[in-house]
Amino acid sequence: MSRLLILSAGTILALASVAFAAPAMQPLKISKECSQYTGDTPSFCTITESNLAAIPSGTKILYYGPVTGSPYFGSSTAVIAVANGDSALGYCVTYDTASPPFGTCAFHAGSGTLAGFQAIVKVTVDDKQIWHWDGGYLLGAAK
Repeated sequence: MSRLLILSAGTILALASVAFAAPAMQPLKISKECSQYTGDTPSFCTITESNLAAIPSGTKILYYGPVTGSPYFGSSTAVIAVANGDSALGYCVTYDTASPPFGTCAFHAGSGTLAGFQAIVKVTVDDKQIWHWDGGYLLGAAK
């Protein structure tokens, strides 16, 4: 009897884990330049390359703080503002005095063609001062 109970419990747990499995994320690679970033609220960077058609080159990433002007780190609400009015909302934290600088951004909401946008990316900067986001995304209805 206990063997049947253990087997039944194992089957239920296995089915539950399948039912709650997260969908597979797609690769996300974005490069941006920040020559017009001032530290004011909002400040922005401009995307120069993106592997996601819904976020094309020329798209602005607006940073609203609370920490946008520190020489040591950034901690900010971030909005990906596509020219046609579509957008995505997230949060970024960067360690700007690290050698090399690095950080993380996570996005949890979007509108228009970015409805349901969720992403998490590693942030790095190269020696030409081009910032790179490398990670994964989901696009579609958020659950």
